[in-house]
Amino acid sequence: MGRLTNDELKQIIKRASILQRYHEQSLSGSQVPEPEDIEPVFEIGHNLDIKRHFIKQALIEYEGIPIDEPVIVDTQSFTEAEIQGYANGPMDGALLNEIRAQLEYHFNTVGAVSRRKGNIYWNAMPAFPAKLFATTRSPELEIKEEATGRIKLTLRQNLKTYNKLFLPAMGFGFGGFMMLAALMYDIAGNDTEPMFIFGSLFILGSMGFARFIRSRKLKKKRKLKELVETIQQIMERRFRAGRFKEEPKPEIEMEDFDEVLNDQEEIEIRPEEKIKS
Repeated sequence: MGRLTNDELKQIIKRASILQRYHEQSLSGSQVPEPEDIEPVFEIGHNLDIKRHFIKQALIEYEGIPIDEPVIVDTQSFTEAEIQGYANGPMDGALLNEIRAQLEYHFNTVGAVSRRKGNIYWNAMPAFPAKLFATTRSPELEIKEEATGRIKLTLRQNLKTYNKLFLPAMGFGFGGFMMLAALMYDIAGNDTEPMFIFGSLFILGSMGFARFIRSRKLKKKRKLKELVETIQQIMERRFRAGRFKEEPKPEIEMEDFDEVLNDQEEIEIRPEEKIKS
């Protein structure tokens, strides 16, 4: 590096002061607990009979869990919605139960877990009459372990029920178009003004209703994406906290029992010392 000019020195010093100010502000507003702040949390949890493993998970969740953002897959279908995401494994029974509970809470229905070709599947099993609708009976989560050790999550749902709601909009739009066509070909007679008003209202109403249904479908896809993000955070939280190990219980030495027995022998009352009635 060659010699720096006065302007370059001023620019470097100015930038350094700005970076130092950002650093000080970030420290003052940091929400990440320091090690000395964490130990009281473990002590309180110990007094409440809460395992350190679960306190560690709560702290990891509090600090924030970075994840790979899931993607909405283009399925080339007007009815199918598919979301894919990745997280660190491995899978175990406790993790699967937590994911299953999250899915059942989101879709408001019970589900069944199965294994096919080495993959784990969760399928919604709604009760009657909800199982008559494709949107409520179609949710499926596929959990697949990749060769790299990461877990691939694929969430699918059929949105055919929303597509059926486009039929009324199409009917009203077609009716409005026919009314305006009658005006164009002078078939309406003396009812030109009502035909024009109702035809325009039908077309505008059908367009507004179609936009509403489309927005509901997009919102449904965003909700599915948020669900995959939640599952990713659950898996990353458990992965960072490590496997749960039962904490060993303190062993009680036999000398303590001997002292208790000796104390009982000393305070035992002999029959001849009892108070005569």
